[in-house]
Amino acid sequence: MNVFDQHLDEVRQALASGDLRIKAGTCLFDPERTWPRGRPGDIILSTDTAIELGHPQTESLAFLMWTDSSDMVVDGRITVVGPDLDGLAPGKAPFGKIVLAGVHGFTGDNAYDRFQELDMIRFRLCLEGYMLRAVPQQNREWGRVSRQARMNGLSLRMIGNELIREYRKLDYVDAAEVIFITSSPQDIRLFRPTGEKAARIIGAMNRIFDDLEQDCDACGFRDVCDEVEGLRDMHRKARGKR
Repeated sequence: MNVFDQHLDEVRQALASGDLRIKAGTCLFDPERTWPRGRPGDIILSTDTAIELGHPQTESLAFLMWTDSSDMVVDGRITVVGPDLDGLAPGKAPFGKIVLAGVHGFTGDNAYDRFQELDMIRFRLCLEGYMLRAVPQQNREWGRVSRQARMNGLSLRMIGNELIREYRKLDYVDAAEVIFITSSPQDIRLFRPTGEKAARIIGAMNRIFDDLEQDCDACGFRDVCDEVEGLRDMHRKARGKR
């Protein structure tokens, strides 16, 4: 099931376009580099915060897409468009995060559950000095970086490294790639149309499994199912299980 493939292409095109104000920098996953784990529920107070990424008063965008076309994801690549944490001024910073996962074995029967498992990794990963808040229904993510963690060298590259480590633990994940954008609100907005399309696909998947008796003709996501191959098959199989 390659429900996101067209939109993965859009991300690549935006990264390669001349519209980005700052050229992207990249690095690769390093299994030897690690960051200490924090405890679930740890809170970073505002007085201890160095940087707020994606604060509600700034631009924020976060979404995840998967594909079983292995050549569409560069395994282990971490891309940062704009300054890393050590180059950002203290305070509120615009923030974009896009995760691309190369997977296998996704079907109409398991795609929804596996997507949920992939998405929950961002909440389960507890890094010392980094606290995540998210508003997934708005494709936003809001994180806090503590003063101590920034002094100790926490970076977006490190956060990406630890995310990829966690994705690779899932036996159906063959590749994982993370893209961060901190350069400007304008640069983040270049990716927003793609994020909104991805959110519509996820919304359709949620509707399929939350309301199995939904009349397709009356559903607000009918246009998505008409355009995205595999969603109607997913709906049919889900209804057949009831």
